[in-house]
Amino acid sequence: MQDRGTQLTEFSRYLDVIEPIDGSGFQMPQGGRRLEFSRREYARRYARASELMEEAGIDALVVAQPSSIRYFTGLPTWVWVLPPVMPVIAVLPRRSEHATVVDSQFDRGGLEAATWLTDLSLYGPGDDPIQKTLDALASRGLLAGGRIGFELGPGQHPNVSPDDFRRLTAGIKGEAVDASTLLSAIRMLKGTEEIDRLREACRLSQVGFQAAFESLTAGSTEAELTRRAAEAMLEAGARPGMEPFMLKFIAGTDRFREHLLLSTSRPVAAGEQVHADGGCAVDGYRCDFMRSAVIGRLPDRAEEEYELAIKGLEVGLSELKPGKPLSAAWQGAADTFKAAGRAGGPTLTWGHGIGLDHWEPPQISGPGTPAGDLVARPGMVLCVEPSAGSELSTGPPIGVFIVEDQVAVTSDGIEVLTSAMSRALFRA
Repeated sequence: MQDRGTQLTEFSRYLDVIEPIDGSGFQMPQGGRRLEFSRREYARRYARASELMEEAGIDALVVAQPSSIRYFTGLPTWVWVLPPVMPVIAVLPRRSEHATVVDSQFDRGGLEAATWLTDLSLYGPGDDPIQKTLDALASRGLLAGGRIGFELGPGQHPNVSPDDFRRLTAGIKGEAVDASTLLSAIRMLKGTEEIDRLREACRLSQVGFQAAFESLTAGSTEAELTRRAAEAMLEAGARPGMEPFMLKFIAGTDRFREHLLLSTSRPVAAGEQVHADGGCAVDGYRCDFMRSAVIGRLPDRAEEEYELAIKGLEVGLSELKPGKPLSAAWQGAADTFKAAGRAGGPTLTWGHGIGLDHWEPPQISGPGTPAGDLVARPGMVLCVEPSAGSELSTGPPIGVFIVEDQVAVTSDGIEVLTSAMSRALFRA
């Protein structure tokens, strides 16, 4: 398995290969009655995968991570809310007409409606899904001597049990290799239809945050604010999905060290920061941004720190341009904090990619790091969140001083997808 430096360095080579490929002329099976995306969009994705398999000398991809299966085939099955007792595994050779999904026979109707596949590999009660997958590879001439790419690297979470995954890779008579960099590179550059979903997810999320803040009164609880945000998103057109609303409203200095926990029944008092983070998803594509509110004013130092967080974000975004390393955004925010006499918060990463997963490559890291040296390209969608120094400070926490925006890199700059909601503290 590659180390992180080697993996991230390969991104540039893979992105160079796939960036000009739009799927034109790439032949796809004509299955499916109700696809989430156009057939041309699925052709774009598969054509890029096929080209990178050729580049890497891989004969087929075998993927079991739900978001990757959905990305390539369009399947959004309810099975994925369960433990991996009924595994779903996609076999994706270089030629799309040989692709198949190994799934329970109970999912036949969903596969026929929601995916472009015409060749299904279904198992019934008493069948072994792993053997079914090995049989699918064997029938395509890929088991005995093929080079098969699996999700083995950092950030991958194939939805099969460890024992099943071991049996699957052990059953390959050829060579099992890590394809995580290849898979991440393909998903890193979004198409226009994907960005449309992300834009809509951000619109709905901003509606929700705004409604929650407008409902804020002394005594409102964190859970009530979270509920109001979700209600407003649904009223504005959001639909329930396999992905729950990733929403978090927290308030008060006693809660800021717990900023990764869920909202509680704790009431909000005047003068306390209410920190909101997350968003909803549209066809699986997610929003993740941060804003804050207060009844009245924060303590003076907290007001100053929050304004510094806004300035750090704005300077960082001004440095985020196609052709520049992602570290330029990190450095712009870091220089802003340094000029104010602050070191900033955790500096490993101040941003991340987003799509069907809440965190995806690339990360926005400092100069000299493999992630930071990666160049921004059109199609990247990033959540930029420089920290002015907040919940992880050594002294008593006085606030969460992070303002986050979700942006799409364009051919000549960026589109801020969360610009409809002011970065300033909302004052109830």
